[in-house]
Amino acid sequence: MIRIVAGIVLYNPDIERLMENVSSVNIQVDRLYLFDNGSENIDDIYRILHGLSHIKFISNRVNVGVATALNTLVAVAAEDGYDWIVTLDQDSVAPSNLISEYQKYAGIKEVGMLCCKIVDRNFGERIYDKGHDKEVEFVSLCITSASAVNVNAWKRVGGFCEKMFIDAVDFDICMSLCEYGYKILKINDVKLLHEVGHSRKVKLLGKEELVFNHSPLRCYYMIRNNFLLGKRHHQLLRQIGLAVKRIILINMYEENRWNKNKMMFQGIFHALIGKYGKYD
Repeated sequence: MIRIVAGIVLYNPDIERLMENVSSVNIQVDRLYLFDNGSENIDDIYRILHGLSHIKFISNRVNVGVATALNTLVAVAAEDGYDWIVTLDQDSVAPSNLISEYQKYAGIKEVGMLCCKIVDRNFGERIYDKGHDKEVEFVSLCITSASAVNVNAWKRVGGFCEKMFIDAVDFDICMSLCEYGYKILKINDVKLLHEVGHSRKVKLLGKEELVFNHSPLRCYYMIRNNFLLGKRHHQLLRQIGLAVKRIILINMYEENRWNKNKMMFQGIFHALIGKYGKYD
């Protein structure tokens, strides 16, 4: 039987939401890995985990980024003999059928990643999930949270791109998997309760779009990594176009525009000179 495990990356989590998250997935797997990225509320994290069984906690004193944390989780799962690992954001809540449904499809040879339908706490189903009533379908992209990665496929593509630090890490590995001939299978009967910033839907040229209301620093990573994503996967013009659209949306619908623009254009500059990793 294919062995599936789960892992969560932590960074100053909301303790109540984290407890809900851990409780929802811990009963579905025989091992749950937690990677802490230098949280300031580490004592509170230890408190809620006290007494819980089959949890492996990996503590890091500094924030090394989402990509490094994810690579560590997959590497540890591989060392422990697991075939797949489900990665969860700290504020997601896994549905009760997450692992059981993934187990049905994890044996398909060409599948490198499994994902599910996303229900955002702020606006419901994501735009690209609307009207999809198939039980399963192949997709080209998915977010990290509640996605399961095939450990062997992860090894073959070189893992998550640590230069990105955060943002576009999920899309990057999806593209890498597809370039190596793997497929991403989406199971629509599984629905993840998730939240991206303080997102809301807006209209741009008559088309429905999302604004995230992220911090200026997060905006920096978003724009910078659009360029890196384009360079890595030979679609630079497309990614530049998406970056421009994101800048327009932020300036039309979000607050704190001055600081966000400052950071976004710094992100463009750093992309042009090849400066990646953690913002310094």
